[in-house]
Amino acid sequence: MADDLYRIGTVAKLTGLSVECLRAWERRHGIAPAERSGRTRYYSHAQLARLTKMKQLIDAGHPISSLAELSDAQLDARAQPVARPVAPHRVPQVGLVGTALLLLEQQGGDSDRVEIAQRWVTIADLLDARERERAQLDVIVLSMPSVNFEDFERVRRALPDARLIVVYQFGSRTALDTLREGGIATYAWPIAWETLTHACATPTGTPLRAGRTAPRRYTDHELVALAAEARRQRRDAPPQLIGLITELNAFAEFAAQQSVGDSAEADSYERAQADVTYARAQLERALAAILEPGSARH
Repeated sequence: MADDLYRIGTVAKLTGLSVECLRAWERRHGIAPAERSGRTRYYSHAQLARLTKMKQLIDAGHPISSLAELSDAQLDARAQPVARPVAPHRVPQVGLVGTALLLLEQQGGDSDRVEIAQRWVTIADLLDARERERAQLDVIVLSMPSVNFEDFERVRRALPDARLIVVYQFGSRTALDTLREGGIATYAWPIAWETLTHACATPTGTPLRAGRTAPRRYTDHELVALAAEARRQRRDAPPQLIGLITELNAFAEFAAQQSVGDSAEADSYERAQADVTYARAQLERALAAILEPGSARH
């Protein structure tokens, strides 16, 4: 066995990833060890470095599903800190793709749950758009007359960090089951505008673990900054809410770690993670309403 190979247990200790998590990633995302000897897995030094980067990005809020297929250079680029001003009223930034959705928006009007940041008539328009037009999007809603995996994969590769929602007119049960098993929420057309905006702002359907959590309104850095500002202004409610939000974030992370194995409790932890992150999202809306009245109306 080469000197630069590490047993799976050693990799777990060095990266902070559990052995169960590494095995789950191998099954679900193809992140296989460099070599095997019997039932023992061995990872290379390059794989150890890559897994360390991925653990750091996951801790920063990136789902494993958006990282597994990235190159080392892409992982390095994503790890670069991006300065962003504190935005207590931020709601999910959504991109709509398809004539039917653009017409639906015109009928539905503004929403306090999401912000429609970009609009494209076709998938080709989306893919041809400049990178900066797509970079800040949290959710992409695709209108598909018929479910087309080739088009879907092109969008997924172009926007690996965005959550995807498919609104379809026709689709086989096999095609729809495949999307749902991949963590993609699907809705049959026609769909009410309120239903669609709710889907963009909250967990929907029954996707896989990586897709069942409500998106965070505030990063950890923003929460710290908001708490400090509230204390400076002698405001009691925001720090208390931020404390609750932080506790829920901590439990959600714990539940995510427990849900990656094959134990009898894995599914229970998965459901708990979804419910806890939804509760955290509601507290974040309450916090936004206190910090800036009118910004987070129900």
